[in-house]
Amino acid sequence: MDIEVYEGVDGDDLIAPAHVPAAVVRAAVDDARSPVPTGVHRSVALAVARGSEKTAKLRLERLARVVMATGQVDSPVAAWSTDWSALPSPAYESLDRSIGQTWGAASTRNAMRDSVRAVVRSCRDAGLMTHDRATVALSALRPEKIGRDEEKQARGHLSAETVRAAFAAMAGDESPTARRDAALIALLVGAGLRREEAAALDLADLDTARETVVVTGKGAVVRSVPLAPGVRRAIVAWLDVRGEDDGPLLTPMSRTVPRVAETGRRLSVNGVAAAVKKRFSGEDEAVRPHDLRRTFVGDLLDAGADLSSVSKIVGHTSPQTTSGYDRRGIEARRAAVEKLSVPFV
Repeated sequence: MDIEVYEGVDGDDLIAPAHVPAAVVRAAVDDARSPVPTGVHRSVALAVARGSEKTAKLRLERLARVVMATGQVDSPVAAWSTDWSALPSPAYESLDRSIGQTWGAASTRNAMRDSVRAVVRSCRDAGLMTHDRATVALSALRPEKIGRDEEKQARGHLSAETVRAAFAAMAGDESPTARRDAALIALLVGAGLRREEAAALDLADLDTARETVVVTGKGAVVRSVPLAPGVRRAIVAWLDVRGEDDGPLLTPMSRTVPRVAETGRRLSVNGVAAAVKKRFSGEDEAVRPHDLRRTFVGDLLDAGADLSSVSKIVGHTSPQTTSGYDRRGIEARRAAVEKLSVPFV
């Protein structure tokens, strides 16, 4: 059915709707990616046809919450079954006002807007909306500019001492699991891989010299990532345990003793998170795989690497995304300016 979103409700009555149950979202993603979706309209299905399942779930869940926040529908199915390409321009303007009145944080508001913008872009690219109509809709949902929050950007980074202590502890653990975890953490903190990317690696993705690895990132974009010497050593040590059989690079370990790598199985993304949590268990706050990726970016920028190169290494489509990991403050920017020579006399 179509949603008359442009009529809206009083702004004082708008509240953020509860999250959509995970099972409902998962079923919608499966339907959207099926050969012939039955409950998800094509205009919505196109927006989640590619990319990771995690992104697809977030996009559908946020899209539903955006519509339910207007107070006109109470079912996510109504948002997903709507033909978004047929909505008039005032509908998108009303949604933007609703988003602005419902969510307090600018970053959250932008995330909600992006779920709608993704649908509009997909409709435009598929010819369901003219370029002019799509431009008007996208302009109505223009993201807010968010200032640099240096305190926030400094969070989530691990100190060199913390990383060094974790590797030292694993070096003192002679178990095969420790060798695997050392290779995993080296790929996260020393090559900047996402946990999904690390879990998806196969042995064949490494070159013969173990100096680079081919990574398939978001949107199935493939990139070649150079490996630092310490990362290479960690991988070689793990391969001494794992062996050279084809298959996943990072594997679960057998439950029987002696423990061996189960090369026919792949370490899950949850397994990656569990390994990271275990190896950094002494920290005050739980360490997540993405904290290691964030630390990698911060370390490279601190070492003087340029933002564009770092962005390519970690697979960001825009250096602006990478800049959100930059923990350097005003002192670093002042030091950069001091290097300039202005010939005033």
